[in-house]
Amino acid sequence: MTITPRRPPSRSGRARTIRPAAPSPAHTARPAPTRARARHAAEPAALPEVAAPAPVDGGRKGTRRAPRSYLGAAVLRCALYLGPLSVAVAGGESLGQVPWPVPLATLLLGWSAAQALTFAGVTVARRAGVAAGCRLVGAGFTAVGALWCALVWIAPDALLGPERWLALVVGLGGLATLATVTAALVTRAEAAVVGWCVPCWALAAAALAALNGHPVPSVPIGRLLPDAILVAGHPMPPLPIGTLLPAAIVVALVRAFRPAMICGSRRPIRLTRPQLRRAAAYLVIGASQAISVGLVWRAGPSGSTAPFWLPLLLAVPILEALIGWSTEAGPRRRGVATVTLAGLLPPLALGVALALVAARTEARAEVLALAAGTLLGGVFAVTYLLAARGRTGIAATVAIAAPLLTVALKIIPLTVTLKILPLTATGPLPDAVGALAVTHLAGLLAVALTAADHRRTS
Repeated sequence: MTITPRRPPSRSGRARTIRPAAPSPAHTARPAPTRARARHAAEPAALPEVAAPAPVDGGRKGTRRAPRSYLGAAVLRCALYLGPLSVAVAGGESLGQVPWPVPLATLLLGWSAAQALTFAGVTVARRAGVAAGCRLVGAGFTAVGALWCALVWIAPDALLGPERWLALVVGLGGLATLATVTAALVTRAEAAVVGWCVPCWALAAAALAALNGHPVPSVPIGRLLPDAILVAGHPMPPLPIGTLLPAAIVVALVRAFRPAMICGSRRPIRLTRPQLRRAAAYLVIGASQAISVGLVWRAGPSGSTAPFWLPLLLAVPILEALIGWSTEAGPRRRGVATVTLAGLLPPLALGVALALVAARTEARAEVLALAAGTLLGGVFAVTYLLAARGRTGIAATVAIAAPLLTVALKIIPLTVTLKILPLTATGPLPDAVGALAVTHLAGLLAVALTAADHRRTS
């Protein structure tokens, strides 16, 4: 999920009021030159009745529902997010050969850059066109790629493994995939880019099919491919996923950045100070989210059959639709705040319930991992909603609170804080569950307070 700044409402989604202008003295002194203008001046009171404004008090007459374009946008975004997921599944062999700091560092750099550059790119695209916004995204990810190359050059072998070139390729592939998603969101070319991501989906499906056909838990995914696959009774050589995956990533990347090659104004567009502050807030949000994912992943049991990211993936379509409907409807409409809070409560309730069940089951670590993933999805939804409504400072505070509280629980024995959940023991995973539950509750309060405040509607 990537935070996209809220766009101004379309003509079909906002109320329009036509008010007759007060006649000036010069205008009243001379007659109207045409018959149509005279008729228009003779009937000024009929115009407001034709285009009467929609009331905000929930009345039946003249009310207008929020536009339903958010459903199509949510479906397109979810399909676009399948690109990075399919690349991760298809590249499971390479991911299994590098140490865990490599994917976490790639996620931290790429996700933070994606959040900040999405806002900056959309802002520049509104002022100078999609080509300028796409160039800004390309320049930003080029700088992040150069930073990754420098880190690979100076990092010790304990963090990268014996094969530095493999760590370099894995990081650049992940950054390229996130750059593709960001460029598609900025240029509004989600549908076209999704079509060019189909090869990545096919490679991920081939990797999963090979894994299900020859389950060998102790061997990496890439080594599970058989030497020959029987198709219609005839042997077929294995599909070279490791060779085709970089080509599929590059193809989608080139299509996403095609608007940057359009000839246009090369004048640099500078962001204002408020826009830079908001971009910095998005950067903090992305970094905090990546750190939270890394903390929960490292705290969970290794080799678990119930990974923590499973409820997070299942919640993405629902959260995208809920956030899109809430931002399109606007915080001033009656019932929007209530429905939004009702939609954000299930992750908190389900996460707390799973934490309660974990104390009475044998597979305590697996259930706690599911609880952490559920609560993490709720915290993400709260953060995205606050940022989409323009409360980037509050969203950044909520996002950074989860990793800070988790680290604080590891350093300082704040066992009193965990009394909100009846956890029988402390540790990295219970600490993460408790921190995410507290953060989720605080985020719900922030959403309720900001929805009641009508001074800001951006």
